[in-house]
Amino acid sequence: MKFRSLSDDGRKLNLNWDHINTYTSRWKPHTVFDIEIVKRQPRKSDPMRRYYFAAVLPPFMEELGYDPDEEMLFHNQLKITYFKVEPDERGIYRKVPHVFADESELPVPEKSKFVDWVCRKAAQYGVYIESPNE
Repeated sequence: MKFRSLSDDGRKLNLNWDHINTYTSRWKPHTVFDIEIVKRQPRKSDPMRRYYFAAVLPPFMEELGYDPDEEMLFHNQLKITYFKVEPDERGIYRKVPHVFADESELPVPEKSKFVDWVCRKAAQYGVYIESPNE
């Protein structure tokens, strides 16, 4: 179970014990738990990711007739095409690389090439995508 908590003025955690006890009630009495408290790290938004999801994908998707809620489906299809991912014996595309996720191991130049490729692909369909500097 993961949850967020905030410390008060006395530096003590404000915990919802009813919620925690409801969650732990599914196990037998005297069950041992490992509890870890980690300070939350602020997420820094990647400017390339913001540009891609705000300025590149929406007009491209609109031109091809995708609904706005199909953003991740469209993004995954683009990744499969760009990285030439082959389906396994069951027809499932596995090992599709992460581009903008925290787990991504792609170097920034490769991410940039992917975004440029998507912009060129959109241009083939007559979609104008403004540059990040505009």
